[in-house]
Amino acid sequence: MIFVITGCLAFVLFYIFDLNKVKFRKRGINISFVAGIALLSVSTAGILLGDYEGFDLSITLKILFWLLSIVSLFMLLYTLFAALPFGATYGKAEPANTVVDRGMYALCRHPGVIWFFFFYLFLWLASGKTMMMRAGIIWTAINIIYVYVEDRWFFPAIINGYDLYKCKVPFLIPNSASIKKCGALKQGDWR
Repeated sequence: MIFVITGCLAFVLFYIFDLNKVKFRKRGINISFVAGIALLSVSTAGILLGDYEGFDLSITLKILFWLLSIVSLFMLLYTLFAALPFGATYGKAEPANTVVDRGMYALCRHPGVIWFFFFYLFLWLASGKTMMMRAGIIWTAINIIYVYVEDRWFFPAIINGYDLYKCKVPFLIPNSASIKKCGALKQGDWR
């Protein structure tokens, strides 16, 4: 259970990162985002490598679920680090961001939550560890609360045009219009 708790602490570090963008604007505090990712990664690895009760699936299903978890992780990383302007999002302390409303971010305002959920769902099924299921449920619930706070208070204060973006793009659950817009990339529009 210690790894579930340390994974929860990662979200405290993510909040500090966002609060820094709104209030403190100290570049050194941006390290809290990287520290949060490290804490969540160590917590995930601790559960995967730990001796927890679980179930066993056929090798074919295990391979399938491992592959799906890797694809989900890749999509999560792409969403957070490639579909957004990296330097402005994670490097600068001052709020000079503009809305990204194409590609993944046309699908919904927080597509990372979708990939985060699927990553932990498939990781649980691949590993067969009940503790991974518990961690995935708890961390996804905290992630939803986290992005709600971002969406409600942090992002309107630090991202130009965010209130208009909120009117056009669904919060977490894509709809048919947002799915079409996500898939309708113009030539040269890789984000």
